[in-house]
Amino acid sequence: MISSFSPRAFLLGMLTLLALFGPLHAMSLSASATQPGFFGDAADSDTAAAATATDERLVRGKVVAVDPTRNRITLEYRPIPQHFLEGGTRIFDVAQTVALKGLSAGDNVRFDVERDGRRYIVIRLENSN
Repeated sequence: MISSFSPRAFLLGMLTLLALFGPLHAMSLSASATQPGFFGDAADSDTAAAATATDERLVRGKVVAVDPTRNRITLEYRPIPQHFLEGGTRIFDVAQTVALKGLSAGDNVRFDVERDGRRYIVIRLENSN
């Protein structure tokens, strides 16, 4: 016997899946974002109130590699919601006005990017070591 599609059963099944897996996903995101030492978060609570409007756009990251000859930097970074980027590691082009001098792998940085077609370009970069 072939069963017919039941919208009510489908909806109930979807709600059950969301109830089971939704909290697990939220817990994994909050656990990694609040882990002590994750991109220097220990000081975040102290300095959050003092952030200016321009600093709110800055994203915390860690330098993985610097390529000054090609004007690129590889960063491990947090999610960038204004550009719909999940956190991860990426090679970014760097604007000509941004200096890469003095940066090396392992440095903690704060940065801002802008989108240019398919590329993301670092337009502001601060060493936060």
